[in-house]
Parts: sequence; structure tokens; C-alpha cells
Amino acid sequence: MPNVIKIKNSGTANSAPTSLEVGELAINYADGLLFYKDSSNTIVSFDISGTFSTTQLGEDLNDFEVSLAMQTF
Repeated sequence: MPNVIKIKNSGTANSAPTSLEVGELAINYADGLLFYKDSSNTIVSFDISGTFSTTQLGEDLNDFEVSLAMQTF
């Protein structure tokens, strides 16, 4: 049985997380935004609502590990 990875999420338009740990991820699936907190404690967002392909990530992405609990913001 595969593992399921769930991150903080919201389906409320214009909603952004207010409490993330450094490196933690959150998504707003209503707006298509992905959020994370950087090392300067700033919550950064990316618009992921458009077309996306793995070639945009470059060739350096080999391993991705996420250990987060499902939470709603």
C-alpha cells in the first residue's frame, strides 16, 4: 500500500496560511497557490494554477521527502 502525503490545505479563495514552520508546505487548491516558509520566516507563494511540467524543475530534483500532518488553515 503506498503512503499518502498530505499537507496543510484550504479550498477557500484568497486564503493564505498564517502559521507554517520553516520549510513546511501548504496549498490553496481554490486559487492554485502553493506556500512555504523560508529561512527568514517569510511565507512565500507560487502560482501553480497554470501548465506545469517536470522540465521546469531542472535536472537537480532527485529526491523529495515530506513529513507533514494534514491540517486546514
